[in-house]
Amino acid sequence: MSPRIATGAVSLLSFAAIAAGAAPASASQTVAPAPTTQGAKGVCMGWKNAGSIPGKWSTLNDGCAHFGFKGMKMVYGWKVFKGSSICVQVKGFNAKGKTWYNAGCGKSGQITVPWGNVAANKEMKAKGAALLRWN
Repeated sequence: MSPRIATGAVSLLSFAAIAAGAAPASASQTVAPAPTTQGAKGVCMGWKNAGSIPGKWSTLNDGCAHFGFKGMKMVYGWKVFKGSSICVQVKGFNAKGKTWYNAGCGKSGQITVPWGNVAANKEMKAKGAALLRWN
């Protein structure tokens, strides 16, 4: 290895050690565990922000696989926080497969639909000029 590359590598490693807050090997220190992230459960649970436009169905997808079982039901809810009332359809599964269920129109609502023994993303379609939260 050339002296120039070696010097660059040492500088890079020194910077990484300083940035990470590393102490010399001879120093005694207690290392705290690294902070944990929310993981899939944190991302897939709770309310999501979305928007819809007038005159056209906007499809919202939560991006999380929901694993079902025979007889399982899925709950959807929505709340408009800015804009007009919206009309909503939600995805569920019946004996024929994927089905869109009419959840009605309004500024908020909730519906429970059959899900069954499938793994799929929750999806909702909204029509109307609004910013909303859904789950």
